[in-house]
Amino acid sequence: MMKSLLNSIRIRFLRTLDFPFWVIRNVLFYSQYQHLESTKKIIYALTPPPHLKNIGDHAQAVAIQVWLKKHFPSLVVIELDKDQSRYFLPAIQQLLTPEDIIFLHSGGNLGDRGIWSERIRRRLIKNLKSNKVISLPQTIFFSDTDNGRIQKEITKQIYQSHPDLVVFGRDPYSGELAQELFPNAQTHCMPDFVLSLPPRVAISKNLPPKILLCLRLDNESALSDTQRQNIESLLPYACTYFDTTLDSPIPIEKRETILAETLQLFLQHDVVITDRYHGLIFTILCQKPCIVLRTVDHKLTSASYWFKEMSSVIFAEDVSELPTLVSHCLQNQDRYAPNWNALYFDQIPSLVGLAQNEKPTSMATQ
Repeated sequence: MMKSLLNSIRIRFLRTLDFPFWVIRNVLFYSQYQHLESTKKIIYALTPPPHLKNIGDHAQAVAIQVWLKKHFPSLVVIELDKDQSRYFLPAIQQLLTPEDIIFLHSGGNLGDRGIWSERIRRRLIKNLKSNKVISLPQTIFFSDTDNGRIQKEITKQIYQSHPDLVVFGRDPYSGELAQELFPNAQTHCMPDFVLSLPPRVAISKNLPPKILLCLRLDNESALSDTQRQNIESLLPYACTYFDTTLDSPIPIEKRETILAETLQLFLQHDVVITDRYHGLIFTILCQKPCIVLRTVDHKLTSASYWFKEMSSVIFAEDVSELPTLVSHCLQNQDRYAPNWNALYFDQIPSLVGLAQNEKPTSMATQ
């Protein structure tokens, strides 16, 4: 078996300058999990590595691990972050049996804007055709550019070649794109997985009110630097600026702690204004009112479908509306939210044709 693994690695990496490095790492990884080779298991791939500092991405990993333990408690879960998913593919191929299930992490990177993640996802889908592969809810977006159209066609062809692929869109528009681009795959639409976590108990109102400005600082923002900086001057309340992309790495063993600290920050404010997808999700978990600003794509506008019955979630067309909307939010005491698990996440196993299990076992790579 070891000889077969080495041959597989040699074929893939013979022409690379760091051939011994790849061999050693894959052999060590295989050795670590060799005892699971004949055991039915879950490979949960493409999770955020520590150097990806967005707490929204890590919150999804926390939520999905909880969900996997709930619905597949008898199966070992081997988690692979994006770097490990790329490095250890030869070893994973050797460890897999056809009964094993591949889950791909959720998020907003199925497209040319998240091309680093999408290339690794393509590689897994292309090379793991003997297993059911389930791509958990993703925002799907290919830009209307030459490169966007090229990347869309590459993704389409690779996904179409897999005989047992499931793709979840994270909003209705992404769900429609999945149906259009991947007609051979099973496609569904689900909200963001972080909503599967239990809601937090809201802290009593501050007097005077405190506003959290959870605003992105990247190329997906539709705000200019001046607009972003001027929001505070529009409001007669104490404001705190925050971004879900943090200053420091987020190690796997600290994910839950850092997520709890982030949610505590949201709990300490009365209204959240955000153009971050997980700024909205965290606000809902904390049972606070939220005003949502547009981004450059459909990530939030199409996702508004999930929140149309929630009066505590308001979508703003322009920053000039914020004073009126904040005043409305401070007066609105309605905190209704759907039962996300009952409506959506608990339905996934039956939707994709997977049996659920009983005894708990879990494992994650470090």
